[in-house]
Parts: sequence; C-alpha cells; structure tokens
Amino acid sequence: MKIIGKLLKLAGKIVLTLLAFLFVCILLYFGKLKFEELQAHREIKAVQAEMKPLSAEYIPENISILSIGEAAHGCKEMQELKLSVFKEMVEKRGFTAFALEADYGECAEINRYIQGGEGSAEEMVQKFAFPIYHTKEMAELISWMREWNASAPEEKKVRFYGFDMQDPEGSYAFLKEYSLSHKLTSEEEFSKNLDCIKGENFSLNATNAGEVIAFLDSLKEKAEKSPEEAEKEKRNTANEQEATEKQASKDNQGGIDKQAFKENQDFLMELNTVRQAAETWLSKENSSVLRDRDMEENVKKILEIEQKIGSGKLIVSAHDGHIQKENPIYNSMGVLLTKDFGEAYYAIGTDVWKVTDNIKVLGEAKRTVQSFVSVDPLAAQARFAKGKQYALYFSSITDEKSKVYQLIHTPMEMLQLGEGYSFLMRFFPNRSYRVKSAPVQRYDSMIYLYEGNPIELLEE
Repeated sequence: MKIIGKLLKLAGKIVLTLLAFLFVCILLYFGKLKFEELQAHREIKAVQAEMKPLSAEYIPENISILSIGEAAHGCKEMQELKLSVFKEMVEKRGFTAFALEADYGECAEINRYIQGGEGSAEEMVQKFAFPIYHTKEMAELISWMREWNASAPEEKKVRFYGFDMQDPEGSYAFLKEYSLSHKLTSEEEFSKNLDCIKGENFSLNATNAGEVIAFLDSLKEKAEKSPEEAEKEKRNTANEQEATEKQASKDNQGGIDKQAFKENQDFLMELNTVRQAAETWLSKENSSVLRDRDMEENVKKILEIEQKIGSGKLIVSAHDGHIQKENPIYNSMGVLLTKDFGEAYYAIGTDVWKVTDNIKVLGEAKRTVQSFVSVDPLAAQARFAKGKQYALYFSSITDEKSKVYQLIHTPMEMLQLGEGYSFLMRFFPNRSYRVKSAPVQRYDSMIYLYEGNPIELLEE
C-alpha cells in the first residue's frame, strides 16, 4: 500500500508539473502574439510620406480589368470602397461595368433595375443569395449606378454583373421566360429538367446534375446564334409594329439591337453559370480550384460583352483571396487573370488593422459580430492618415533603399478573413484569418484602413 501511495504522489506531482508547463507554454504563446501586435503597431514615419488618396491618376491607363478586394466580407467600410473605386473609375476613366462576387442571375435582375426597371435599391439587395450584400452600402452602389444612367449618354451607361455560380436559384425565372418566349423548349420539358433549381424546390444533386447539364447544353445550342440572327428571328416572330419599335432603338453597334443582344448574352451566361453549379456535383476536382477557374472564365465573358456594348473596361469586386495575383496554394481567379491579361489586369488589395466583422458561424444558420486584428504594420499606419484610410501604389515606390520599398517587399501578416467563424480561430490567428506575404507580390496597390465596422443587414 505504501508503494501505491508513493506512486500516486509521484503521479500527482508529474501531472501538476505538466499542467504548470502547459500553462507557461500558453502564456508564452499568447504573449508572443501580443508582442507581435505591439511591434506591428509602431509608428513608421517613412510610410506617411508615401500615403496617397484613392485616385485614378495613380492607376495605369492601359488596364481593362481593375479588381478591388476586401479583407473581410462583413465589414462596412470594405463595402463602401466598392462604390468609391467604381465611381472614381467611371467618372475619370470611362469604365462602364461592375462585376461582383455573386451569381450572374441575381445580378442580371438587379441590372435590369439599374437600366430603369421597377422596384427600389433596398428591394434589389434582397435578391442576393449572400446575406452579406443585404446592406445599405450595397443599396447605395446600386442607387448610384441607376442615377448615373438617368443622365449619362448611351455609350457611358453602366451595367451590373455577377461572376459566381454557387446559387443558381436566381436564374430560374429568367431562363424559363426566355426559353418559352423564344420557343426553345416546352414548359413541360423545362419544368421536368430545371425545377430542381427552383428556390422552394431546390434539389440539384449528384443524381440529376448530368441530366441538367444535358438539357442546358441543348438550350444553348438553340440560342447561341449571332446577335444579327437572334435579332432577325425575334423580328420574324413579332408583329410589324413591335419590329418597327425595335428597329428605332438600334444603336451604332453594327446594326445590333443592344437590348436584344444583352438579353441573349444574359441567357447564355445564366445557362453557363447554372451548368457550372451542376458540374460541382460531378467534378472530383478541389471545389476552390474549380470555383475560381469558373469565376475567371465568367469575368472574361463579361469583358467580351462589355467590349461589344460598353467601354471594354470592367471593375471586379471580390475577396482579397480571389483577386490576388499570386497564390501559393492554388491558381485562384486573380492568378489566372494575371496570366491571361498581364498588365491589363490591376489588383487593389485591402487591409485593416482592427475589424469588427459581421460573420457567419461555421456550421450554423446564424451570424455573429467578432473583432480581429491583422498585425499588418502598414495597416497600423492608417491611424495617422486623413480619415484613417490611405493607399499605397507600389509602382511609384521605386527607391530600393527606402524603408517603404523594403516593407512592401517583405513578408508580413495581412488579414484574409473568410465567411465563417469558430472560437478556435482565437487560438490560431496566423493560420485561420491571416496570411503572410509581401504586399507587392499579391497586389499592384493596397488601400489600408485603421478600423473596420460590421455591416448591418437590412430587413426584408
């Protein structure tokens, strides 16, 4: 018994020692994180001399795609930047299109409102499947575009697009209306094959995805005509008065009715994005790789549309992780756009020192408001800028001996907060919501904020 007692005492001492060691390790770990935060927060006077406002004058003129990223989806100021950048490039560089990380179908419906359709901007933001866009800031972007178009000449009117494909429900109504009005299929056949993407009946899955793809391909084959052919067919099926009215609305785009062309392109794009959604059920490829490749393909097609009916200049808005020009993990959208367009693709990244973010709880149908610190030393300098916000344009920082040049070429922690929160993120910030990289490797310029506030979702 004495031996057992001694062993128990020894075991108790070992357990206490291990607990004490673990406690010290935890203190050291979190102490290290806090020290890194304090170090990154130090003032760097050299940065203040390079601070610039958001302005088109610092952005090259030879670009056709300008992307604006967001370090956190649920940050109000990040959404405000969408309008600030778009307005600047429309007014000073003649850009005519804005493309968002959202499904093409829902954005096409919003675009019809922007072109003079019925409704309100507040009603339009409810069309988004992603609740992060149900905000006053997105309504202001949509309102500004509609107001701009009210007085802009035809060649300067702006359009709104989406390039994602994760929520195909928003395409159901338009695809049905277009397919039936152009006699591409019967109502019975359409319902049989595509009711699986209808909102309340959504049931797209691995079992029916192949049939959906085959049906979509058959519709595309019938609809994929030249604009002139589509216009001719439409006139032949309309009465003489309607044809005359359509003829009067033609612009100088080689005799193409711009409205008919855009409707045809919307139909083809929505067929394509629904097809992409179906393909995700059948593909064995990594979902992130597949999604970013599909988004890049959609951005290129949107640009082709704009080259025919607009300026051929496009703003793309998405998470920093999608628009960045270099990604060590996989070929994300920005990496692919860089390969395809070279210097004609320009990426503006964003970062914030501290953000209070409206974020979805992982695995649950609810949202929470949480605060995160980036420990980005360049974002920390935003507290000295006007409005606590500034931009760095990397191509203008050329002195290799300067402190700022060395900083932007040095790997540092930056915020990349996704749309999903777990309390475990608090223990591993550098692995869960920060990335370490030299800013100049990922972006052409960056906009830095000192503080970010959470979005507020509008009620339906």
